[in-house]
Amino acid sequence: MLGSKLLGERYQVVKVLSEGAFCHTYMVEDTYLSHRPNRVIKHFLPRNRYSIPVEIRRRLFNREVEALKQLSNSDLVPHLLADFEDNLEFYLVQEFIEGHPLSEELSRGRCWSETKVFQLLQEILGILDFVHSYGLIHRDVKPSNIIRRKQDNRLVLIDFGAVKPIWNQLIIGQRETSIFTSIEQYTTIAIGTPGYMPNEQQRGKPHPNSDIYALGMIGIQALTGVHPTQLPEDPNTGEVIWQNLVQVSPGLASVLNKMVRYHFQDRYKSAKEALKALWSISDLYQAKQEFNSTTFNPQTFSYKQDTNKSFESNVSSTVSNQTSDNMLPDTLLPITNIYPPMQELAPNILQSYTPSLGKDTNQIFGEHLSSSLLDNQTSKTNISIISQKSPLLIGLIVGAVSGLVLMVVSYWFVQIISPDPKIENLRIQTPKKSLQ
Repeated sequence: MLGSKLLGERYQVVKVLSEGAFCHTYMVEDTYLSHRPNRVIKHFLPRNRYSIPVEIRRRLFNREVEALKQLSNSDLVPHLLADFEDNLEFYLVQEFIEGHPLSEELSRGRCWSETKVFQLLQEILGILDFVHSYGLIHRDVKPSNIIRRKQDNRLVLIDFGAVKPIWNQLIIGQRETSIFTSIEQYTTIAIGTPGYMPNEQQRGKPHPNSDIYALGMIGIQALTGVHPTQLPEDPNTGEVIWQNLVQVSPGLASVLNKMVRYHFQDRYKSAKEALKALWSISDLYQAKQEFNSTTFNPQTFSYKQDTNKSFESNVSSTVSNQTSDNMLPDTLLPITNIYPPMQELAPNILQSYTPSLGKDTNQIFGEHLSSSLLDNQTSKTNISIISQKSPLLIGLIVGAVSGLVLMVVSYWFVQIISPDPKIENLRIQTPKKSLQ
């Protein structure tokens, strides 16, 4: 193929990238454009490898094209740029993602931190949730099909040449013909990579959580530094044995174990469900993830919508975790350490200001909360909450004491001005009776 004629009279092959079960993949240059950008071309079901009638190959190819067109709404999968037929051979033209494959970061014996594995699972599960929402299964999730994009360091899932629609969503409403039945026969071929391919996929019957299994195996490989084919299995259950190779938190181990269950019925049913389970342990990794990996662009950040959601989430986490040292993002409120006394006061504040999370409310709440936090930061004095009945009780006590003091002082003044008269022994003479 190298040095031969242009594919589609336009694309010059630069090098062979892979030769998979369903297609050959090449890096090419687009000679129609002056700067000759790199593209990726997939030669779909090469005629010299498969003795499949051309009608069947064309029908399979068209199905693949329609499936890939649905994924053009995400920038985390390669965009389908074109498709063409040349001399009864079928080709897909896709965007070339500049970067390096994840397999380069997973050298044998190199173990990732739990935080990095958490980030990997989160990013790829988000992509799988998007792919599965269109009724598609990737079927070949593996490190070499995950590219760390050079421009932003994000993970991108590539090589959708083996993508398979979920049949119970696709076949409904379609008329079964002899040609369609033949297509079913050819599309049940087992596709995948040993170590990342679960049991049901080896039998040609993949499910959406077959992709979840593959991602879970990548996560275990990243933690242990051991390739999945080298991991032992329980002879009775078929479950992968790996936790004896590395120290890992129970939460992350539980998520990974459920992702790689031997029977697909025991795994997470969807990528969304797996994401929810992952986020249930996010308090172990969220701080580093949010403040080291995520940056907000002030020019594109929507205050009206996104800020309200982020603001509500940050306040909720502050109220629920009284020992947390989290800080609110600087795009919402000034960065302030949250002390426990302020957290005790927060529920009262939320009760007063949560009926509406519009812009005005956020400003009022922000001023109230930030001023209290700043005062608390500088003085570090505890805030005590006094019940509404205390002032009345204190007033009564003060009044009683004041009255008593007034009485004592008054008595003292009376003693000074009018002292008690001295009592002398006076003889009282009675008049003598006259003698007659």
